[in-house]
Amino acid sequence: MTQTRYTLQQHHVNLKSSVKLSHVNMYHCESPASNIFPGHPYSKIIFIQKGQGQFYFGNQFLPVRENDLLLVNPDKQKFSVDVRESPLDFVILGIENLSFIDDTKQCIPPFTRLSFPSDTCQHLMHMLIHELEKHSEFYEDACRYYLNLILIEIQRNTNIHYDFPSKEKNNRDCKFVKEYLDSHYTENITLDILSKESKMNKYYLVHSFTKHFGCSPISYLNDKRIEKSKNLLETTNHSIAAIASMIGFSSQSYFSQSFKKNTFMTPNEYRRASRQI
Repeated sequence: MTQTRYTLQQHHVNLKSSVKLSHVNMYHCESPASNIFPGHPYSKIIFIQKGQGQFYFGNQFLPVRENDLLLVNPDKQKFSVDVRESPLDFVILGIENLSFIDDTKQCIPPFTRLSFPSDTCQHLMHMLIHELEKHSEFYEDACRYYLNLILIEIQRNTNIHYDFPSKEKNNRDCKFVKEYLDSHYTENITLDILSKESKMNKYYLVHSFTKHFGCSPISYLNDKRIEKSKNLLETTNHSIAAIASMIGFSSQSYFSQSFKKNTFMTPNEYRRASRQI
């Protein structure tokens, strides 16, 4: 008798239990007109079951056809789909607590296409869809199982890797962004800059920061600048334009607009009121 024994070690793909298949949407598009879809703060795998078309996002477009896989990181940007060969059938897997990264550990470009994935990957996707349509007992567990196998197949056959943002890491990242804003609020700050400094996908950054602090990074930045401007209005005779420039606003008019939205007073009204006390 012969026996072959395999001892399984933890593999570096490390598909953590926090990865969650939150939902699956199946679409059947016949009209050649654009179909518009909202963005979401979770990752997506889009599988083209049948037909041909084009995905539009921002100023870019991506042609797709049967058996293509699209990988999409958390993104609140809307996208649209044009049908080129009717019908265009596709499936969107919504995946929480996972991001797609490349060999350099940077987030992949939006709507990264994997043309003609392995036969195994196609088979697993069809099995996942079959489980959804059959709705047998424990089908949800089976779908999550197939998702994990799909993710393994993608990593085996491409240069795609995975990042699993933990709650602790999210807290650290959000704290870093807040401290960066506190220290650099006088500078020209955009979401792209915050994304680069924090090494976070900018849409996931907004989602995490908002969930953690109750407001978006840009809202926090504006509030920070307004609070600093109040002190300058109370204690100095700088012009409104000078104060706007000192605290990082791009123009006096934008500063005045933001100030009134925050305090229900113009900067000059606030200055006069503060000096009457």
